[in-house]
Amino acid sequence: MKLTFAGTGSAFCMAADNFQSNMVLEAVQPGSDQPARMLIDCGSDARHSLRNLGHMPNDFDAVYISHLHSDHIGGLEWMALANYFIFEGHRVELLAVHDLIEPLWEHSLRGGLQISDTGNSSLSSYFDVTELSPAKGFDWQGVHFDVIPVEHVVTAQNTMLSYALFGHGKKQSFFLTTDAIFNPDAHMPLYQKADIIFQDCELGPRHSGVHAHYEQLLTLPADIKAKMWLYHYQAYPRPDAVSDGFCGFIEPGQSFELG
Repeated sequence: MKLTFAGTGSAFCMAADNFQSNMVLEAVQPGSDQPARMLIDCGSDARHSLRNLGHMPNDFDAVYISHLHSDHIGGLEWMALANYFIFEGHRVELLAVHDLIEPLWEHSLRGGLQISDTGNSSLSSYFDVTELSPAKGFDWQGVHFDVIPVEHVVTAQNTMLSYALFGHGKKQSFFLTTDAIFNPDAHMPLYQKADIIFQDCELGPRHSGVHAHYEQLLTLPADIKAKMWLYHYQAYPRPDAVSDGFCGFIEPGQSFELG
């Protein structure tokens, strides 16, 4: 199983050589010369970042959605319409936690997708929708994924969750934070259990409070930093993460063999 970062930038990424942080997970399919592919989040940069990797929307069997910010769902209308009209109705399985499905359609996608050449459509007109439960997770290509609610935007009135992934690979386990605040008490058991950690990390003078900042991550124990890769960063000068004990900053297009 291989994980490739189509981009490693933040939501507002304007770098000429980077895109928003979406990933492509590939697994060997017995009897096929093509791997199964799952896109992890499909942001508004997706059509460009995936083209850079040589992928078209019909190259995917599944797409996992962690939460409803546009750098994670802004490309779904493109994927839906391109597969529907250009690629002969190619179907992609859309995996998302139950609580995200209705607002994903009603508040984000319905305006552009409901009225089509066949009349009124729904989310299932374009995708094979699989509603997930954090209590159960899901299996994909022989690997089990735990779906982990993590706090992303916390206010006095409400909390926006993102749904991180913990993959139980055949050779190693991995924790992909998606978008999460710095919350070492909640995340430490996952950090300790994982063989490799993919951690969202913001840079720059401002601490947004919705992502872990590099300065906060520096305070983690050495054994945790030693297996942590950093992504979802802004286009500020990057610190020497390796000297600071991390594995490093992930580059756009970089791949990891996860077994």
